Amino acid sequence: MLKNRDNYQALMNDGIKNAKMGNFDEAKSSFINAIKLNSNNNKAYINLSNIYVLQNELIKSINLLTNFLKNIFDEDICNQAAKICFKYKLRKDFDKLTEIVKLTNNVFNKEKKFLFFIEAQFHEVEQKFNEAKQSYKNSILCDNFYFDAYINLLNLYESTNDILNLKLLIESAYKNFKNKEQKNILNFFNSLRLSRENNFKESANFTLSSNLDTAFKNNKYYQIRLLNLKSKNNEKLKKYNDAFNNIEKRNSILLNLSENKKYNKRNVLDTIEKYKNFFIKKNLNNIIINNNYSNDKNLIFLVGFPRSGTTLLDTILRSHSKIKVLEEKPILLNLRHEFFKKNNNNLSNLLKITESEKNYIRQNYLKKIISNKNDEKKIIIDKLPLSIIELGFIKIIFPNAKIILAMRHPCDVITSCFFTSFKINDSMINFLQIDDTIEFYNSVFNLFEIYEKELKFKYTIAKYENIVNNFKYEITGLLKFLELEYEEKLEQFHLTALNRSRISTPSYNQVINPLYSSSIGRWKNYENIHRHKFKLNKWISKYGY
Repeated sequence: MLKNRDNYQALMNDGIKNAKMGNFDEAKSSFINAIKLNSNNNKAYINLSNIYVLQNELIKSINLLTNFLKNIFDEDICNQAAKICFKYKLRKDFDKLTEIVKLTNNVFNKEKKFLFFIEAQFHEVEQKFNEAKQSYKNSILCDNFYFDAYINLLNLYESTNDILNLKLLIESAYKNFKNKEQKNILNFFNSLRLSRENNFKESANFTLSSNLDTAFKNNKYYQIRLLNLKSKNNEKLKKYNDAFNNIEKRNSILLNLSENKKYNKRNVLDTIEKYKNFFIKKNLNNIIINNNYSNDKNLIFLVGFPRSGTTLLDTILRSHSKIKVLEEKPILLNLRHEFFKKNNNNLSNLLKITESEKNYIRQNYLKKIISNKNDEKKIIIDKLPLSIIELGFIKIIFPNAKIILAMRHPCDVITSCFFTSFKINDSMINFLQIDDTIEFYNSVFNLFEIYEKELKFKYTIAKYENIVNNFKYEITGLLKFLELEYEEKLEQFHLTALNRSRISTPSYNQVINPLYSSSIGRWKNYENIHRHKFKLNKWISKYGY
């Protein structure tokens, strides 16, 4: 027995050593021999599954682990399988895993807490937020002291505007968690909750009394979130210099995060410059644009610079009985990327695009956006603000589609982009400094000006300020462009927003309220924006501000 144990450990040591050296086949052999020696010890299974993953043999990895679980439940094996399934988006394999371990038998024990946790994360990715909430609750039922489940559920309640349950869960968590670090995080959520209830002074005071600045001194993630919260509270309390300084600090942290170093703000600007030179009448005349397509007439692209009111328009328009608004997903952009990948990422290859290639893109796009027969009778609005950059490509693929340009005072847009916490990518990294934000704005509208001149597309402008100040008149005009009649229920758009499980844009906590005018002229509160106004005068004048 002792000899077997020693041999097992020797094989494990040998396998781990070879794995570290990159000798995966030798490591695999050692772990397989260890399993033969002791098929009940989970360590060799877990290590072997990792080797399979490193060799991109994901199915072998999952099968190895699930076969073990068919004979006996093992928490470590189960958690390993769940991690792999989630990381590599193996939803069907995860479902098989939950069947094997009988996750749905209403037995909530500690060994299953992580499995429910991963199930919740799958639901979140799939935008099944009510199901996600229930799975996080089940995870907590398994272990009432599983802090990660509480945190994810708190975030989900806040992002789905479920503030009552946010409050109740915070109160429950305070009873269970006394650790200083955990209490600091709960204090943050409590301060956030107060702010979401419009108790801005109480939130600011609670942040101060909880000493959260010191608490998160070494925690970049919560430091960023705290600065967001402080900025919002300060702005509502009319402490505008403090609000601006909070955002400058937050953006500086974001800019210097190692994971954001990979993004290059010039990439999107360089693409725009290429488009300016390419999408001209001479080139477009060389591309066969088929205006005989019959299924473009009900397709609308809602575009605009970020923070121009596209989410407000989305929420209003989706309240109409004859409109379907797509969730903000880059369906057409992904097909565009696929086309260029096949063509060496060379823009000039668009001159050679064939009718069959266009049909492939059209059909695949329409297949993804039309989910049932009723959709075919509706106006379909694809809302993705920065698709404004891709209007040239859209014109080639969907020549008869209409465009709605969401417009808002350029200074308010710049202010909002600078203040908003976006998920960082090559485009959004431009919003971390005022000069970069303005350069990006100018580049986008210089390109749009070229599109106006060179492309013959049908478009209308929907001004944020007009919607707020003269709702019925502005929306009636917009619906006329869409060849639809006004419906009274559009005025209750905020109820539509409340009924949505989650709004996946930075405006999620704004469009659940009736219209308010406080965000019009927001830029005037900030001297730092005033100093840059002259750089936007061209657009301020052109669009009548």
